[in-house]
Amino acid sequence: MTHGSGPGPTRARSIARWSTPLVVGVVAFIAATTVRVAQLKTAPDERLVRSMERPNGQLVQQRALLEPEPRGRIVDRVGRLLALDSVGGRLFVDMKDLYADALRESERVARSARRARLEAGEGGANGLVAVPVSDLDPIAALAAELERPLGVPAADIARTLRDAVPADLARPRADFTDADWARLPRFVVLSQDLTEAQVAAIHEARRIAGPRGVIRGAHVQSKSTRVRPFEELAAAIVGRTGFDGKGQTGAELGGERLLASEAGRTLYFADARGQVISVPANGHLAGRAGSDVRLSIDMVAQEVLEREINRVVAEVNASGGRGIVMDVETGEILAAHDVLRTNTGRSPIAVDANRAIDASLGRLRWMTDPFEPGSIFKPFVWAWAIELRKARPNESIALPDGPKTFTDGRARRTVREAHPSSYGTKTWAECLTKSVNSGMATVALRMSGEELKDGLRSFGFGRRTGLVLPHESAGIFPPADEWSNRTRAQISVSFGQGIAVTPIQLLTAFTAFCRDGTMVFPTIEPPEGAARTQGALSGTRRAIASATAMTTREVMEDSITDGTGKKLKDILRYTAFGKSGTAQLAGPDKRYLDSRYMSSFVIGAPFDDPKIAVLITIEDPDLKKTGASYGGGALAGPCAAHVVNGVLEYLGVPNDGELVYAKPKALADAR
Repeated sequence: MTHGSGPGPTRARSIARWSTPLVVGVVAFIAATTVRVAQLKTAPDERLVRSMERPNGQLVQQRALLEPEPRGRIVDRVGRLLALDSVGGRLFVDMKDLYADALRESERVARSARRARLEAGEGGANGLVAVPVSDLDPIAALAAELERPLGVPAADIARTLRDAVPADLARPRADFTDADWARLPRFVVLSQDLTEAQVAAIHEARRIAGPRGVIRGAHVQSKSTRVRPFEELAAAIVGRTGFDGKGQTGAELGGERLLASEAGRTLYFADARGQVISVPANGHLAGRAGSDVRLSIDMVAQEVLEREINRVVAEVNASGGRGIVMDVETGEILAAHDVLRTNTGRSPIAVDANRAIDASLGRLRWMTDPFEPGSIFKPFVWAWAIELRKARPNESIALPDGPKTFTDGRARRTVREAHPSSYGTKTWAECLTKSVNSGMATVALRMSGEELKDGLRSFGFGRRTGLVLPHESAGIFPPADEWSNRTRAQISVSFGQGIAVTPIQLLTAFTAFCRDGTMVFPTIEPPEGAARTQGALSGTRRAIASATAMTTREVMEDSITDGTGKKLKDILRYTAFGKSGTAQLAGPDKRYLDSRYMSSFVIGAPFDDPKIAVLITIEDPDLKKTGASYGGGALAGPCAAHVVNGVLEYLGVPNDGELVYAKPKALADAR
């Protein structure tokens, strides 16, 4: 048998001649295209870039991929974490997906069972029994899976999910219509504020359950959250951030410049579908994490202060209380607290609506809200009179056995005492220890109005202390017309009326008595590095001479041993000096409130080498609870003494464990 003639070798050679150049050309075209695409992605021609620009120069398809960086942490003076970023999230369930997954899993199990029976020869297809869909309860199954990661009882989780689903759709059914599926909620929130640990636990549970686990029906939307490990403790000082991640209050706001981070960015060109076309040279801009901010607050001292103020306020059903603990060597605020209550059965003394939303939103009333100080203000006028040599400590001040009336031209002013024992002639020292209003006024009138104003300014009253925290008040200084008549501002100020100061102003001024007559300005940020070890100060200014400061300190010790602060003798384990104060309260409308008072006490300790100064105010005590007692020495003084003991012991200041001012019987009882 013979074959017919065909193309044979001649045709093959012909094909080879024209196909080889074609293949080479195609390969070259592909290579050139690849090179050009790479060039366009990494270094596009300037004409191409210009063609993609709007008139304002912005690229039509230029996009940026943001890479967030963490906000700085806030720590206390020894490094305890007060605020930090944590990766939390929101947990939600798509009920449509949950039900659909359950039905699919039911069908898969049914098919597997059917196949297994066929392979085992246990009956034909007609003998198969389907898995009952009515037995499916994905809500209960999911709740059981989430119980441990969330730390919430499964019954509570299931109840939340069932409440979100129409009653007739409580369980998935094979006969669901399109309308039924449309009625299932797609976003049932189980938690708005998952912790980092909860997010990790949920992810681990999903990993263990595998791709068919019912926990796949729970979805986590990750988000960065701001966490306060100490929760309510010092919450208003630490502050909080807003939805935009920026500081809203407290140190979060005051330290915003340092705490704020800057997200990294990668710029790129994209087509209409979002596909990356190219990344320009230098298109990546590195981000910057926020810097940590260290506060002078010590959380142990803070806990002592908050505990004692909250205890007294609750015991006497007071409307509020404030307190500060300051290191008198460095000006560091070791603790500061204020509480404001509206459930006392009396009208409120102040309004702070944001505080009810969150403690971190409350005003820092110890620096924002001035108050009329009353007798706690007397040491400053007393010391200024000594400074100007208008009186001597042992000088007798002639006073009547009853109220004293002062005149200036036709103006008259009658001054009364809080206690009958304060009437009658007293020494200038006794005018302070016994808190004698008429004695203070008598000597204050030996000064001119300008001299007294100079004294107030010397102690810093009438201007802010300069704290970095926001909204500090300068207080309320008597206006010029009040000084025109000597029976008005000059007499009123001598015993702490007619002037309003903030607690931080008053305590700052008081540091002059704790030191050598120089005031140390307060700081919420501790001195750093070598400057800290050398006892560097945030800033000082001389208020009075060193001798005047020591003389005033000695007289204020007598206030504790034999004056208005006598109750402290049965508490103090450290020598100390201080002054009580009582003032009538003004309401939100600035009018005096009948039979409602502020009790206050300022104290420094130890006497010979002061380490701290403490100011306590107890606002609007319930006179039914106190037996009509509302004096500073009776309420605020004991609270201040307990704070002094607790903080100095924590700081390691030695004491012999005994009550330093107690009488023998009280000392024996204490032992």
